[in-house]
Amino acid sequence: MAKALAKGSRITGAQRTTLASQYARRYAAGDSIRKIADDAGRSFGFVHGVLKEAGVELRGRGGATRGVKKTASSSPAKKTTAAKKTATKKAPAKAAKAPAKKSAAKKAPAKKTTAKKASARKR
Repeated sequence: MAKALAKGSRITGAQRTTLASQYARRYAAGDSIRKIADDAGRSFGFVHGVLKEAGVELRGRGGATRGVKKTASSSPAKKTTAAKKTATKKAPAKAAKAPAKKSAAKKAPAKKTTAKKASARKR
């Protein structure tokens, strides 16, 4: 890479365009944003911003994912069960569109009075 830039210096114009093309080339070759930032002595955010400004399509995050990857199955048995499941899911949806019956509002239970309060009232 070219000479190291002073930390915290503003990079604009042609110099920023040159950096963007260098970073984009390295990123396309497989380097991570963190690796590029460490080598250049710049922050992750700076390198990320320059790559986005340059129109580079950024890769997704690496490492383990939280869910199980869904795979497309080519077995006909699974396709028919999937079709049956979607058919059963559609039936209740039609029933849900019918107007719902009005239910009577539930009354709150009556408050219980304690013996002390009842005796105080009688006096």
